[in-house]
Amino acid sequence: MADIYDYPEYYEIAFSFRDIKAEVDLFEQCFKRFSKIRVKSVLELGCGTCPHMEELNKRGYLYNGLDLNETMLKYARKKAKSLSAKANFFHKDMINFSLDKKFDFVYVLLGSLEVKNILDLVYHFGAVTKVLNKGGLYFLDWCVQFPPFDSEESWGMKKEGIEVKTTFSLKPLNRVAQLFEETIKFEVNDHGRKINIVGTDVKKAIYPQEFLMFVYSLKDFEFLGWWNNWNLKKPLENAANKINRPIVLLRRR
Repeated sequence: MADIYDYPEYYEIAFSFRDIKAEVDLFEQCFKRFSKIRVKSVLELGCGTCPHMEELNKRGYLYNGLDLNETMLKYARKKAKSLSAKANFFHKDMINFSLDKKFDFVYVLLGSLEVKNILDLVYHFGAVTKVLNKGGLYFLDWCVQFPPFDSEESWGMKKEGIEVKTTFSLKPLNRVAQLFEETIKFEVNDHGRKINIVGTDVKKAIYPQEFLMFVYSLKDFEFLGWWNNWNLKKPLENAANKINRPIVLLRRR
C-alpha cells in the first residue's frame, strides 16, 4: 500500500483513535507477567509513524523502528528529532531482514505482518529469532485472522483542521491459498483541500489453529496466549461475541 504510506501525516491522523498510554501499559503488563528478561530495548516491525515511541521513551525504553517505506522512515526520523527521542531506525523488509543489534521486545501492530505465503512466515520468524534476546517477547496485534472476511468499516478522525475519513475493507481472493485483498481508503479534507487516497495490498490470512501448529513446530518460540481487544483478562478462548484487535504473545526460548 505504497500510496497510503506515502502520506504519513494523514496516516497518523487516521489511526489516532488508539489510546497510546493504555497500550504501553499493556506492554508493561506483558513484560512483568511473561518476560524472563528485563526489557530495556524494543523493536517495532512496520513502525510507520512510530505512535508509541514517545511514551516508550518516557518510560525508559530505547525505541527502534523498522520499515520498508522510506517516506514513513523520513517522517519517523523527523518526529524523533523534534521529540529529542532516543531511537534508531532501519530501512528493511520485515520478511527477511538482519540487524547487528538484539532487542528485548519485538512487536508488530494493526495487522502489519506482510506475509503472502508460508515461506514468508518461515523467513519472518527466522529473522525475528535472530534479533530477539532469549526470554524476550514477540507481540502481534491483529496478525492472526479470527473474524470472517468480506468485511468493511469506516471511521473519522480530526486533528488541527485536517479531517480524515478512513474506510477499511477485506475481500477474499483465493480461499485455498488463503489470500485476501486489504483496502484502505482515506477521504481527506485538509483545510478545504479534498484528497482521496486508496491503497491495496494482498496478504495471506493466518488462521488460529494454523498459527498454533506453526508456532509449535518452532524450536525457538513458545506460545503464551492470545486475548481480545488488548485485554489480558479476556482470553480469546472465552470470546463469545465480536473479536476486535486480537493480540498474540510468544516468548523466545
